[in-house]
Formats: sequence, structure tokens, C-alpha cells
Amino acid sequence: MRILVFGATGGTGRAVVGTLLAAGHAVTAFVRDPAALPPLPGLGVASGDAMRLADVAPAVAGQDAVVVSLGITQRQGGLVPRMPRGGPPYVCEAGTANVIAAMQAAGVARLVCVTAFGVGDTRDAVSLPFRIIFRLFMRALMADKERQEVLVKASGLDWTLVQPVGLTDQPASGRWVASTDGRIGRSTVSRVDLGAFIAEEVTARRHLHETVVFSG
Repeated sequence: MRILVFGATGGTGRAVVGTLLAAGHAVTAFVRDPAALPPLPGLGVASGDAMRLADVAPAVAGQDAVVVSLGITQRQGGLVPRMPRGGPPYVCEAGTANVIAAMQAAGVARLVCVTAFGVGDTRDAVSLPFRIIFRLFMRALMADKERQEVLVKASGLDWTLVQPVGLTDQPASGRWVASTDGRIGRSTVSRVDLGAFIAEEVTARRHLHETVVFSG
């Protein structure tokens, strides 16, 4: 398959790209700065800004599927994600709106979008301490993710939403819980495991029009 990955320079995006390439897919990474992406054999690169539909549309045309992993960064050594420095509080919403518009125009149907556990359908499943953390430190980011999910669900595409719990840089374990009822295993999971699941789901299409909570 020809698969385009947004957010390919992030930890999750890199894991998705690596797994898809290993499976033999034709992968293109959409990035603002190609220099930020380590060169990988067989990887195509599309340079542009996800906030600009004029940049997104040419990259989407001709693809079979799209993976969106936008918006969450993390302070080095920190535990609390934040918006990119200087970025507006609607990166996920606006970027995903452009991706959806481009997919609809190009007739590309398959979309896998990474959001976060505690957004939308799973808002009430989060423990009280994490609700407080979200409210104090992540209000804008979670609101952006909420709006992003609304857009995806209304898109008319063959979408899957993936809501990971806390992400780590630990090696792959090959063991995870992917639930559609809000159930979780551990409160953290490796980005590499998340990348492997997303790469599998893009092609397997086991969770069309479903929100999957992904945990260790």
C-alpha cells in the first residue's frame, strides 16, 4: 500500500514509519523540515505545513491510506505533553481538517488518527488524578484533540481513532491491550508497540469507525 504519515518526526510517527517500511509498504513522511527525519531506505518525503491545505493536498493525492499523529510533544525529561512552542492551540484540529479535505477530494478513504486516552468517548474513564493533570496542564491540548475527533467521526472516511495511554520510549514488548470499551491494561505503553499496532490496523481494518484505547 501507499501510505502517507503526518507527524512522522515524532516518536510515534517514526515507529509507524519504520514498521510500515519493514512490511514492504510504500511510505511517505509529511514533514515541515526534512532534515529532522533520519534517512531511511525506501522512505519518500513530502515537505510542507499541515496547516496549509495547499501543501497537504498534493501529498495526499495518489495514496491508499493516511496516518495522522499530530500535535503532541514532550519536554525533555518531563512527563507532561505540551503544544509545540509558539504553535496555536488548534494544531490537531486544523491539520486534520486539511487532511480530511484533501482525502475527500482525492478519493482516499482509509484514515488512522492518533489522539489520546481521556478524550471524547473515554473522558469519564480517566482516573481523578489524571483529570486534574489534564485540567491544569493539558486543557488546550485535550480540547484540540476533542475537536480533532469530532472532525474525524464526521468525515465519511474509513476512519479509526487510536487513543494511547501514557507513552514511553521503552523497547517494544509485543504485548498490548487494544480495547473499544475503554478498558486499559497498564497506564503506560511503548511508542514502538503503538507504532506496530497502527501499522497493522491501517491494512487490517479491524476497527473501522471505532475508537481504540491502546495500553500496555
